[in-house]
Amino acid sequence: FEILPAPPHVAAFRFSGTLDGEDYDRCIEQVEAKLADHPRIGLLCDLTAFTGLTPAALAKDLRYALTRFGEYRRFARSAIVTDKHWLGRASEFAAHFLPHSEIRAFDPGEFDAALAWAADIG
Repeated sequence: FEILPAPPHVAAFRFSGTLDGEDYDRCIEQVEAKLADHPRIGLLCDLTAFTGLTPAALAKDLRYALTRFGEYRRFARSAIVTDKHWLGRASEFAAHFLPHSEIRAFDPGEFDAALAWAADIG
C-alpha cells in the first residue's frame, strides 16, 4: 500500500499484493483527512499489482461504506487503474448505484490521465 502524490483534493493510492486491515486503516485515514479539508474529493486507486484483501480489510470496507451512506456525493470521481478488465467493468458498474459519483477505469499506461480525470471535480 502506497500513498501517491496528488492534488490536495485527491486521495491517490497504489495497492500491491493483499490489502490487510492495517493498510485499510491507513487508507481511510488519508481519505478522511481529505474529506475534512474539502467538500468533495477525487480518488485514484492503482490496482495493477493488487491481488486481494483479507477478511478484516473487507469487513472494515463494508463498515466504512455504511458510515458514509448518504454522503457518497462527497466522492466526486474515482479513477481505477487496472490491467484486470473485469475489475474495471465491475467498478464502472458500481457507479450506477452512486448517482452523484463517477467511476472510470483506466489502463496502466493511462495513469497520468486517470489522475487528471480524478482531480477534475469541477
